Amino acid sequence: MVQALILIPALIAIGMLNASPAARVMLKVYVPCMMIIPMYLQFRMGGLFLNVTSVVTLFLALIGFYAWYGTLKLTLLDMCIVLNTFSAFYADAHRHDLKISIYAFCLIVSKTLFPYVIGRTLIEQTGMRKQFAKTLVLCLAVVSLVSLWEYRMEKNPFQTFVERLTHEPSGWGIMTRWGFGRIAGPYGHAITAGMIFSTGLLLQLWLFGTGSWNSSKFLRFFRSRRKPLYLTLVMCMGLFMTQSRGPWIGCGFGLIVASIGFSRNRRRAAIIAVSGLVVAITIAGVALNKYTDVDETKTTDRDQLNASYRRNLIATYRPLIDQGGLWGWGTPELASNGTVGYSKDQTSIDNEYIRVAMWQGYVGVFLFVSMELLAIWQLIKLCISLRNREDILFCYCLLGAIVASAFSLTTVYLGDPMMQILFLMFGWAMSIRPTRSVEEIQVPLATGKYAFQRVFA
Repeated sequence: MVQALILIPALIAIGMLNASPAARVMLKVYVPCMMIIPMYLQFRMGGLFLNVTSVVTLFLALIGFYAWYGTLKLTLLDMCIVLNTFSAFYADAHRHDLKISIYAFCLIVSKTLFPYVIGRTLIEQTGMRKQFAKTLVLCLAVVSLVSLWEYRMEKNPFQTFVERLTHEPSGWGIMTRWGFGRIAGPYGHAITAGMIFSTGLLLQLWLFGTGSWNSSKFLRFFRSRRKPLYLTLVMCMGLFMTQSRGPWIGCGFGLIVASIGFSRNRRRAAIIAVSGLVVAITIAGVALNKYTDVDETKTTDRDQLNASYRRNLIATYRPLIDQGGLWGWGTPELASNGTVGYSKDQTSIDNEYIRVAMWQGYVGVFLFVSMELLAIWQLIKLCISLRNREDILFCYCLLGAIVASAFSLTTVYLGDPMMQILFLMFGWAMSIRPTRSVEEIQVPLATGKYAFQRVFA
């Protein structure tokens, strides 16, 4: 019954919806719960494992869709999102019991479709762009500071809290590297935490670069002019403490993309950035290939063995993906139960693209990559067409966050809450609206018989 406590945020959200707009509930309940409350707390209802945001996302998505569906234009990404949910269901139903498939379908809807709808309807349309980014950054700052204990003492306070409530072990345990703990925070795994901190750092870069913290009501008690700098350093500290090289490299790529927006000559900066990325990826590929080309029976380097494990995933799962065909083998979470098709030697699929290909086959991986590319293409078009500097910087930073995630997913599976964040960013990218300038707000439009009046000076 202790785990039923996760329903409290849902009750709070329902109560707030009676008096507050859904966008405010998103900021005050959904984002803090998603970013701070440990994912280890789950409530089982039948065959469903609900986390703290499951019910909240349902209500927010329904309200957002009801309020704004009339203004939304159907896009190719919208269609891919919907097709992805039904592809996941069919892939499970094709291989597993229908009851299990329905449970899995409900979970994938709550973690992908609902966050996408929230990002599509409750941020830009309600003018909550800055507030959403600030709330996410502040929540991550709290996680980063609390995780100093995990980094130094090798004991996760979030896991400890849940274990004392439930009297059961939680999470993957503490991982160490270079003599310190790799912080996982409330997110389950250090690499997932690294991806989340990478996203937060890129959003903070936009807030910092546009001076959005200078007149902010957030942290009013902390009046230092260096508050934006301190928050940036806390984001960097959190990312560093995860000691996850995949998200580090992915964040580096994302920062290169984001830096284009800060350049005076963005066309030249884009050419330099793309050229630099090509060179960096080539060098990284050659170095990684050499680093992972080892005999696992003759090396004791734990980090090298982990990298070699990820390289071998391709050779292990390529024939299995071919056998799975268009629709794959069903959800990977059942692999530990002896699901047909999954390797018994490498049951941990530390690569989201391989995982999706195994789960949903060629159809699923095509849809997933298409969603990434469509979101990236939409942001590139906005970067070119927008004229407001603040909008341009935001689009480049959001583009950098998606690029960083796309790279990092070659080293880890897409776990919660990063799955929610990524799909929310997809929806956010498709709903970005130009910010109205002060002149546009103050100058009234001509009406009536003077609608075509022109003044020559």
